Amino acid sequence: MKRFFFRICLAALVLFALLVIYFIVWRVNLAREVDVKLAAIRTAGLPTSGAELNAYYPAVPDNQNAALVMTQAFALIRNFPDRRSNDEVTNFKIPPRGQSLTAEQETLLSSYVAMNEAALAKASEALKLLRSRYPVDFSPGLNTSLSHLIGLRELGRLAEFRSLLALDSNQPNNAISSIADMLGMARTLDEEPGWLSQFLRGRLIKMASTTFEYCLNARGLSESALTDLLPLLATVRQTNLVARAFIGERAEITPYFQSRSAWVVKNSENQLIADPPPMKFWILGVMARDLVFYLKVMDTNIAFASLPFPRNLDTISHFSAETFDSLEQHPYTSLHYHHPFEFSATFLPSIQIFLKLEAEYASNLRLATTTLAVERFRLARGKLPENLDELVPQFLPAVPLDPFDGQPLRYHLLAKGYVIYSVGDDCHDDGGREKPADWKSSDKTTYDITFTVER
Repeated sequence: MKRFFFRICLAALVLFALLVIYFIVWRVNLAREVDVKLAAIRTAGLPTSGAELNAYYPAVPDNQNAALVMTQAFALIRNFPDRRSNDEVTNFKIPPRGQSLTAEQETLLSSYVAMNEAALAKASEALKLLRSRYPVDFSPGLNTSLSHLIGLRELGRLAEFRSLLALDSNQPNNAISSIADMLGMARTLDEEPGWLSQFLRGRLIKMASTTFEYCLNARGLSESALTDLLPLLATVRQTNLVARAFIGERAEITPYFQSRSAWVVKNSENQLIADPPPMKFWILGVMARDLVFYLKVMDTNIAFASLPFPRNLDTISHFSAETFDSLEQHPYTSLHYHHPFEFSATFLPSIQIFLKLEAEYASNLRLATTTLAVERFRLARGKLPENLDELVPQFLPAVPLDPFDGQPLRYHLLAKGYVIYSVGDDCHDDGGREKPADWKSSDKTTYDITFTVER
């Protein structure tokens, strides 16, 4: 009996030893796999941490850096002493096409712009410099301060207000100058490797396009005003900025899989706002396994985002690998969700949403560029073109393509004026049907992305 018990114990001990050896080998191989993947990223010249991201964001000599002058403009921004800045200014919307500012709106915007003339002048000075690198330190990861985006958003709104006021005062050239400033502000974020930065960049482009549409509906612009805007529209980058944002996001997130210290994120009162996973997750390889999966999916995301329009959108819509689609089809949004890759599911972005937004902003830019060509045609010929092909080659080198389906942008003459449009993310041609200003998510009608001139 003792001999049998001894054999059982010996067998259990051997089995345990084998399991320990297997785990050690598996853990070493997993660590090696992580190292190989991170080394491959670095070999490609891409960052794997916030510190490396700082070096990836191109440095610019101080005397050539528009961002440094823009930060001086941020410091000059002033707000009303009462709640007008938080309420009326923040919630202001451009009047519908063909309508002028009300007396109350004109008073509000005039007062706000007047108190910020110094900030706008400093911003215009900054935009004479063509290169930009904001003084951002990405080392803190998710705790990185992006306060410059707040100032840039506010300056964009000020430029929008100044443009509307110039138009209301019959100074269309000044209105175009302010639209050019909005595009220049967007350009200062071209190289910034973060999604929030690229989202604001897109919003500034859309703001400039919307303001340009309002200006053209209010009155005709001179050839000189249109010509001044042309090179600025031509130099705004249109594609693959989401790929850059994903590269930056991967670099910021990767350390969270590698060290508990990366999870020490604090608020303004120095209080922890995120609890790190238990230490056993690192010891047992849970975080390393999750990191391998995260890096694989981000590789796919970056590769897809690097494709041109509309190939990137088509590729995403037809991709069915489980390592990608499973994260899009299930609500993996909590660290408490029991899934083999729960941390990856928390950090991975929704690539469809980001690429569709980038395509929408590219559409805004291409619509504005095409509309500018139509207006120059109208001035030169005294009539509107019957189709966009008439603009080539004198006013456009080629008709811009719709980022969503790769076809030339659509154009229809109206009873008064015209509409140029993109089919939007549903890729359905709705004949230039414009989404109403009071659109609600419950509305199931499909719409196009439009630029309409009723003049």
